[in-house]
Amino acid sequence: MSKALLDKARAILAHPKQGPAPMADPIAAGENTASLSDKKFQCQPAAPNTRPIYWETGDGRILGPAVPEFLGKDGNTFWVSVTFEGQIRWINADRLRSHKAFLNQRELQEIELIR
Repeated sequence: MSKALLDKARAILAHPKQGPAPMADPIAAGENTASLSDKKFQCQPAAPNTRPIYWETGDGRILGPAVPEFLGKDGNTFWVSVTFEGQIRWINADRLRSHKAFLNQRELQEIELIR
């Protein structure tokens, strides 16, 4: 992801939240795009009444809850932006998991290797 796009997202998040203005779908209209190499990344604010989401990490843990702040599309890939534990995270939509999966996940245990 380009540094300029990340800086812009941070600047938007730093402003006090105001009520959403009525607008057409910017992704469908092709607005709010930033060029990432030869692809177009499209981004729009999430709805203010969005439910919390949960997602799976690379090591198998399911994290959350976090409320989506922005939704993005890069070609055929969809992304969700959240602030979780003080960090902005862009989560690939195929990593999203249910609240039930979050509650039923096994707790990771450290084990000592036998030598």
